[in-house]
Amino acid sequence: MYIKDARNAKGWSVYDLAESIGLKSPGYISRIEGRGEIPGPDLISKLAESLDIDAEKLFTLAGSEKGEEAKRSAQKKYENALAMYRKGKKK
Repeated sequence: MYIKDARNAKGWSVYDLAESIGLKSPGYISRIEGRGEIPGPDLISKLAESLDIDAEKLFTLAGSEKGEEAKRSAQKKYENALAMYRKGKKK
């Protein structure tokens, strides 16, 4: 939401933002804003500069998102393994 809020504060569309950072299509911006896709360090820097926002905050947010994603993935793997174990134990 931070990127979308900053973009909206400038009155920019996703097309405007994509153009300002050198992307040919706004699709990736939409995925970042809508699906929480995490951009790489170069793109984070370009976004921060273009939107006049704190790059360090963007890096922190990206890191916390990756951490949350890893936690969700680990939890899902744990639940699947436990379900398989329980299923095997019933036989």
